[in-house]
Amino acid sequence: MVLTKDLAFADGLGLEIQIRTKLVRFWSYIRSAAIRIGNDIFEVQGGVSRDPLYWINLERNGPLTTIGGFPVRIVSQVGAAKGMQKVTYKIDLSSK
Repeated sequence: MVLTKDLAFADGLGLEIQIRTKLVRFWSYIRSAAIRIGNDIFEVQGGVSRDPLYWINLERNGPLTTIGGFPVRIVSQVGAAKGMQKVTYKIDLSSK
């Protein structure tokens, strides 16, 4: 499902954000979210995992420094529940 799309973003580079759902019997949930800036695609998926789960240009947990030329930071915080992590990805859209 397309959440937002702006073809004029960053002087024509383009921005698209999608959420991807999973159907389970009679209900569904958001399984992952993806953002495309220019030709780069970044997708994150939640779940029960001790390690962050993301794809950058279809490469699982690949090197993540920028998306579409915008810097990306990964902020990991150890959660209180069973040592699980809460991972936040920050894309600095003000850098251009």
